[in-house]
Amino acid sequence: MFLRIAFLVGFSLLIDLLNAWGLSKMLKRFKGSAIYSLFFKLYWGLGILLLLVFGGWFFYQGDPGLDYLKYRSYFQLFGIYILIYFPRIVLFAFVLVQWMYHGVLTLFFGRPSYSVRKRRTRGYYLTKTGLAFSVLAFIAVLHGMLIGKTHFVVKEVTLSSKQLPKEFDGFRIAQISDMHLGSFTDVEDVAKGLQLLMDQKPDMIVFTGDLVNNIAAEIDPYASILKSLEAPYGMYSILGNHDMGDYVKWKKAEMKFQHLNTLIKKQDSLGFKTLLNSHALVHKGADSIVIIGVENWGKPPFKKYGDLNRAMKGIENVPFKILLSHDPSHFTAEVLGKTDIQLTLSGHTHGMQLGWNAWGVKWSPAQWIYPLWNGMYQFQNQSIYVNPGFGYLAMPARIGIWPEITIITLKR
Repeated sequence: MFLRIAFLVGFSLLIDLLNAWGLSKMLKRFKGSAIYSLFFKLYWGLGILLLLVFGGWFFYQGDPGLDYLKYRSYFQLFGIYILIYFPRIVLFAFVLVQWMYHGVLTLFFGRPSYSVRKRRTRGYYLTKTGLAFSVLAFIAVLHGMLIGKTHFVVKEVTLSSKQLPKEFDGFRIAQISDMHLGSFTDVEDVAKGLQLLMDQKPDMIVFTGDLVNNIAAEIDPYASILKSLEAPYGMYSILGNHDMGDYVKWKKAEMKFQHLNTLIKKQDSLGFKTLLNSHALVHKGADSIVIIGVENWGKPPFKKYGDLNRAMKGIENVPFKILLSHDPSHFTAEVLGKTDIQLTLSGHTHGMQLGWNAWGVKWSPAQWIYPLWNGMYQFQNQSIYVNPGFGYLAMPARIGIWPEITIITLKR
């Protein structure tokens, strides 16, 4: 923990040092004035105070262990850090380019010509632009913390398949994922999202993992509203990487397995059928489809608990198969081109809770790690839908990538 805090402090101070240099050059004509002095006192004072509080809080609280409320308090403090330092990081990028630009001018042309021009700040247009973008970044983070994290949206998509049985033409599946209940601070926020889900009147509800951050007790404040969910053709769920309890330092190995059993029992008590490397047939009239569910399977550093072969045993003759697998990397590694599964439903990425998804443009840093990160991806007769999540983790905000309830309509 000490090394993490030291890295965070060092990284933040580096950003502040370069930003202060860039701002001092840009505001050089105001040097000596009361406004200039107050500006830099506020800039440095706020940053140093935040880092002292951040470091002190971690050393005082220590490892959160099984205390999910303490764990959540770290997220809230991290949110304040992001609110202050994300805009500074944005400014840092512009100041760094400005510094490199001036360095090139000095290296090849001697002392930069802009320094002797009448408009002395003429050469600092990049820093000015960065300052404007940093203000926008502050507004975006603030909006994401106050509004965006519970700005639930319904996304409707259609999947057509010749293999779909006739009785299931028009069948509507609601997908939610990554609730991370331990991150929420208000039961009403969760209730709002779940009511929006029920308003869609789906035929089936599926949950694709990460109900909690770490421990089963996070479910308890929300159990009553989760039990209100219902669908005529059932509700199915799987386990995500956070459900597995891998991020807690258990005093004894058997405690982790006890947690997992408790989580599964609680999830089942909510009305979901938890699929643990298994499947369930869904009948409608004379036709059937199958819902397959695997435990978390992820690329490193995430562990591989999922066993797809075991989950698919005995369903070779079912014409239409839907796989619930938390991590979309499982689709490219073991599903695509290797099975006859027509539709895979995943989550996990959260869209990194930061990006843009509007007006036909979709972007997020998540795509640098997960090529399949949000939405529907189709490969001939196999498709995957990646849900960006219902809740949030670490950063208590969603910026441009809103919490989503997906309604997938199956068509012949």
